[in-house]
Amino acid sequence: MRGARRAASLAAVVAAVALSGCASFDPHNVIGRHVQAGPAAEGTTTPAVRQAAIDAVWNTVNDRYYRADLNGVDWKAARNKWQPRALAASSDDEFWEQLDQMAGELADSHTRVESPKQVARRKAFQAFSLGLNVRLIDGALVVLSVHPESDAYWAGVRSGMKLTRIAGRDALAQWQDWQQAARRYSTAQAGWRAPLRKLNEAAAALIEKAKAERLTEQGLALEFERVDGSALAAALKPRALSTRPQVTHRTLPSGIGYIRFTAFTESLRGGLLDAVTALKDTPALIIDLRGNGGGSAAMAEALVSSFFKQKTVIGRAATRTGQPVTVAFGAIKLITLERDVPGRADAYAGKVAVLMDSDSASASEATAGALQSTGRAIVVGETSCGCLLAYLGYAGLPGGGELAYSEIGFTTIKGERIEGRGVVPDIAVERTLADLRTQRDRTLEAAQTALLATAK
Repeated sequence: MRGARRAASLAAVVAAVALSGCASFDPHNVIGRHVQAGPAAEGTTTPAVRQAAIDAVWNTVNDRYYRADLNGVDWKAARNKWQPRALAASSDDEFWEQLDQMAGELADSHTRVESPKQVARRKAFQAFSLGLNVRLIDGALVVLSVHPESDAYWAGVRSGMKLTRIAGRDALAQWQDWQQAARRYSTAQAGWRAPLRKLNEAAAALIEKAKAERLTEQGLALEFERVDGSALAAALKPRALSTRPQVTHRTLPSGIGYIRFTAFTESLRGGLLDAVTALKDTPALIIDLRGNGGGSAAMAEALVSSFFKQKTVIGRAATRTGQPVTVAFGAIKLITLERDVPGRADAYAGKVAVLMDSDSASASEATAGALQSTGRAIVVGETSCGCLLAYLGYAGLPGGGELAYSEIGFTTIKGERIEGRGVVPDIAVERTLADLRTQRDRTLEAAQTALLATAK
């Protein structure tokens, strides 16, 4: 969860002071990180650059991670394990992956190293992928969704199909090997996407190899099983697919209001709050956060605030020093230890349900956890990612990569940590193969049933 939106707006005012290196003015280097940020300098890493990047990651985490005990991890041992492998990496891509593996020793999904390529794609709101979302369900690899701009979609791949083979190998066996080799994450559900990233990387590697050898580009050979049992074979190429966030809202036929948005991106804040206002006369409201990986903490708190008429405490934050996050010699508090929302006179007054799945993370979990723990909403669906920490902006690394590291921890008003556990739903609804194949949304059904029952 990003917690530095307000910091970015202060940059122009305090740039000169921040760049002067005054630790008392900006002890967390919040402003400095944003002022100094620039385009990643992608290029071949020399041994000296690699060592400097390793040093930067290790020292930053060692000195600034939100828990002084580093989650109980022997951080020196982590360096001894991964530094030789990173320095000996045969390519830049492998180097950045090994460095991310070192960060993964903390078992923290927010603390990560991104390569220059990943940085560039993130900033362009693009994902270089096959456009497939695949999940292990009932012992099979099942397609959950297909991006409409992907080769997979135009080859005829649809949700509910099974992925059976990858480059001629049994898909499940390959998936399990990728899972075994993956870095550590906050929870098992957080790590489910690791093999999917490997699938995309395998497809991208074929394209890069073809370019290097001046050969005709070949797609990754995949085989699927259709709903009727017939086979579908396709050679698929990754594409730069748009991941720009969006928000939609409507009144469902049941009379319940419904809002769905794909990320806590500040550009959506106005539209999101307007959607709540537009549905203020509905007797109940559903906030669909399935697949929402989070984003801005400030936006999450603005959304939560729209469901309370007065100031309400929603939890607590934890920092390494036990002090709030401040700039300007403590005059401006960016993150307070007691987390509260101011409320709104025109707050939505009806019943509320939040839909979650295992891909709901970070700011999504902060929203659901706050509304659930205060008794303001019920949560329906799957246990969420368990990935609720915050960083205050990416730190640039030698060689053009960037580091995100957790600087703030959170607990709910009940003192519960969501990190490493997830938001546990009040009404659990697991995805099934049958539901995918019949396009049945039992999570949405269950939420409407519960809301209508309590609204009477």
